[in-house]
Parts: sequence; C-alpha cells; structure tokens
Amino acid sequence: MKKPIFVLMLVLALAFFVSCGSSNNEEPDSDAVTTDEEPVTDEEPATDGEPVTDEEPVTDEEPVTDEEPVTDEEPVTDEEPVTDEEPATDDDQEEPEPVILHPYVGKYHDDWQMRHVISQDKWYQSGYGDASIFEITQVDTENNVIIAHNAGTNQWNAGLWSKFDIVIYEENTYYCQTAFNAESEAAAVNVPSAAHENPTDLTNSCGGSPWSMLFKEFDQSIDKEDAKIVAWATGYENYIPGGNVDEEWQTPDKALGAAVGDSYDIVCLGSGGEITMTFSTPITNGDGADFAVFENSAIDGFWELAKVSVSSDGEHFFTFDNFYLGANPVGAYGTHDWQLIHGLATQFMQGKGTLFDLDELKTIDDDDLDIDAITHVKITDIIGDGSVLDTMGNKIYDPYPTTGSAGFDLDAIGVINQAAL
Repeated sequence: MKKPIFVLMLVLALAFFVSCGSSNNEEPDSDAVTTDEEPVTDEEPATDGEPVTDEEPVTDEEPVTDEEPVTDEEPVTDEEPVTDEEPATDDDQEEPEPVILHPYVGKYHDDWQMRHVISQDKWYQSGYGDASIFEITQVDTENNVIIAHNAGTNQWNAGLWSKFDIVIYEENTYYCQTAFNAESEAAAVNVPSAAHENPTDLTNSCGGSPWSMLFKEFDQSIDKEDAKIVAWATGYENYIPGGNVDEEWQTPDKALGAAVGDSYDIVCLGSGGEITMTFSTPITNGDGADFAVFENSAIDGFWELAKVSVSSDGEHFFTFDNFYLGANPVGAYGTHDWQLIHGLATQFMQGKGTLFDLDELKTIDDDDLDIDAITHVKITDIIGDGSVLDTMGNKIYDPYPTTGSAGFDLDAIGVINQAAL
C-alpha cells in the first residue's frame, strides 16, 4: 500500500519542479503578463495605442480634405494675386513724355505798357485795369501763328476766337491780333494773316496800325549786402508750419533781421505752411522794387516756391500776380528754369533775394490796401505737386515730395523803400 502512494507523490513533485523551472528561466515575448490585467486587444491595441475605430477616427479628427485644402487656404488667385499686390502698371509705370514748350513762352510788356504772359496753353494780357485770358488751342511755329479761345470771363468778346500773328525780327518779337471776334476756331484760322513781308510792313499792316513790340522780362534779384537794402523785418505773426517739417527747423526768430545767406539760419514753412513778417516802419511804393525775399537754396535751380502777399492793416492781404510757365512736374531733387518763374519767391541762390515792386498792385481798387504803408508781408509755401495754381490757372510745380525740411525756407525779408519816419 505504501509504494503506490510513494510513487504518486514522486510524480507530483517532479511535475511541480518542471513547472517552477519554466516560469523562472523562460522570457515571454512581452514585458509583462497582460492576459488578465491589461489585455492588448481591449485597452491599448498594439496597432494604434488609441483605438482608431472608436475614439479618434482618422476620417473625423484630421481629414486631409478639410484641414489644409490647397484650394481654400492659399489660393493663388485670392491671397496674393499678382495683378493686385504688385501690378506692373504701378511699379513699372513709365514716366510721361516731357512737354516741349513752344518758343513764345515768356513774360513780356509791350510798347503800349500792356503786360503779356504766354504759357504753353494760355496768353494773359493786362493793363488799364483790365485783364484777359486767351486759351491757346493751336501753335503754328512754321507760320508764326497762335489760335486761341477768348475766355468766358474776358470783358471784351468773351467766348469768341482770336488769331495772333507773330514776327521775330532782329531778336525783337512783334505781334498783331489779326482776329479777335471770330465765331469759331476754324473761322479764326481762315482769317488772312497780316502782311509782314518786310520790316517796314510792321509799322502799319496790323489793321492799319503798327504791330506791338514785346519786350521780354525776367525777375530780378538783389544781393543781401546791397546798400539799397535799408531795413529788415522786425517781427512775425501767424507762423503756421505745414507738413513734413522737423521741429528743429520751426524757428521763426531766424527770419528776423538781415539775411545770413546760408542753409541753416532759416525758418522752414513746411508743405503748405505760412508766416507773416512785420515791419516797425512800413514799406512804401518808391522807384523800382520795394522789398526782397531771401530763401536758402544752395543748388542752382533747386528752388522751393512761395506766394507773396502784403497788407497795410494786418487783416486784408493782397497777393502779387504770379506765373509759372513750366509744364512738367519737378521731382524731389529736380530743378527749375528760372526764366519760367515770375512773381514767386524765390528763384535765386542763397544770399540773393527776389525783388517785388508794389507798383504792380496799384491797379487794385480797394480801400483796405495802401501801397505806401505796407506793414505785413505774408509768405505762403506752394505744395509742389501741381495742386496750387498761378494767376492764369496753370499748375505750379516745385521739388516734390520733400521731407524733414519740406517747403519754403525763409532767410529774411529786406526793405528797399521805407516810409519816412
């Protein structure tokens, strides 16, 4: 009876030994037994770690067609269209062809003491208290003829048409207004020109009268050291700086007293700015020019322009006629032809002042103006983009755009004719 029991016990012991040896020496494929506690198939399937089919399906979370569709996020035609952001017509726009002025452009007076200013498209005439503008439509330099429409504001023959014959003889210029009341442009063209086959014809062939001789004029300057200057501005009012002028140049006291003639002792008006200079002893209308305005240009032709107005009471101002005969814009570093500027300050180098004659205002019939007792001179900067017009309605250009010290730079105003104390 004991042997079978012993054998049975020996078999059980061997089975236990084999079982324990296997668990201690063999290495399973996984690091931990997961069949009961963390089954791979339920909690963290080996294929994803986050079940694709239940928690975050690829088709819902980050569909390729919704997140970054090429046609919606960066469409070439909507976000950065070449035609909108950098159109070739803006970046590479060609400069317009410069206007070539005809040979009659200039400022003149005739032997009847009439004043004439001829621009590219207008002929301005004034004298005896009347002013007329003729709007030029044709310039025939081969036959020396100008055809023009009489402006609707003219006192005589408004709205009709004129023809001017021109002769240049021995460097002198003569004209005859052959037609002044033609019904149309064509009718004016067809009016026969006045006879001028030889110089003697100029004496009586303009409708039985002599041709008018035109004497060309140019604005004049005066040196800051000239003994004709007897006084300088003593005060200022209403300094209103315009745009694009730094604070260091907003120094109106520097326009008081004598002109210095350098680039720094100035007050800058800025783009469209102004200042009114005052005088303890009034300026009066005497022989020739009566006062001069000094700017600070250090480069010949680089002039920033301004209109000049005067007052005898500090309230009512009267502006000198001004004429800009150029026809082309002036860039930021561009220059002028001084012969095309009249009645504007200034078209001369630093140390040289532009002259103004109060006699030019004597035809103004206004009790508020006394040209023998001018106490205020106002300087108003001209924005150089053509937005400001001259007396004839022509655009005025000067260097544009400029920054930092933009606009007219006033050095001083010198007095030539002064009222008696």
